[in-house]
Amino acid sequence: MKYAVLSMDIEEWYHLDYLRENDCDRTYSLLDGIYSFLDIVDSYRIPGSFFILGELIQGISDTLRELDTLGHDLAIHGWDHSLPIKMDIRAFEEDVERSKKELEDVLGKRVCGYRAPCFSMDRKRLDALQKIGLKYDSSRILFREHPLYKEVNISGFTKVSNNIFRLNDFFEFQVSTLKLGGRQIPVSGGGYIRIFPWFVMKRLLNRYITCQDLYVFYIHPFELSSKKNPPFPTDTSQIDKLRFCIGRSSVAYKLHSLINILKDRQFCFTTFSSLRRKILNERET
Repeated sequence: MKYAVLSMDIEEWYHLDYLRENDCDRTYSLLDGIYSFLDIVDSYRIPGSFFILGELIQGISDTLRELDTLGHDLAIHGWDHSLPIKMDIRAFEEDVERSKKELEDVLGKRVCGYRAPCFSMDRKRLDALQKIGLKYDSSRILFREHPLYKEVNISGFTKVSNNIFRLNDFFEFQVSTLKLGGRQIPVSGGGYIRIFPWFVMKRLLNRYITCQDLYVFYIHPFELSSKKNPPFPTDTSQIDKLRFCIGRSSVAYKLHSLINILKDRQFCFTTFSSLRRKILNERET
């Protein structure tokens, strides 16, 4: 069986690493993109996995409870998008614990998943997630060219499939990249979907899903927002403005196309929590 997980990292536009958050107008929100994503996945009856920043939880608590009621998977994305790799280990643990409690208080249920902002993760912090009581992570991505991404050491984990690794009852779900010309090329993120010409992305995607049994997609609310571009800080470079704006208007079309490609290739859509439970049940029965 082949599986696909469509995920969203719920953060604001001003959390992007290339914008100066302190100079951004935080009253301008692009979180309407959550509902754009929800409309698309619900039209196909597809469940999604959502990773939420702790500082946003109270402001969108009704939305999060709605997502939970609809059967989507809710997990944490840290508190304020600070990069884990730049925190000492105790500060990281406090960041995760605070976010976890905030989301659990809103949902009234246990939260078991995590994804690091900017995939800024290492083995020491991965082990801390297990200590805290989380049951899965999706922060591992093989793309060394990005200055913020870190490659997570998973020695000691059992390889369940090419992109799923298990240590006892804890799972690492690796984000999808394609090996091409000696390099790993991302074929999964909203930014890459926006920036790459769609005919190029489709070719890369088709090569990937031909030989893999898990496809992990991630996107952010601003990329699906119907609102105009935000008021950027005055010192934002033209390159960074272009990086933000390019392809936003075509993301919904591309996501529909992506879903249909996966459906045609007989991928089963699921969430990280559901896939974890399925693997545990299969291996222990």
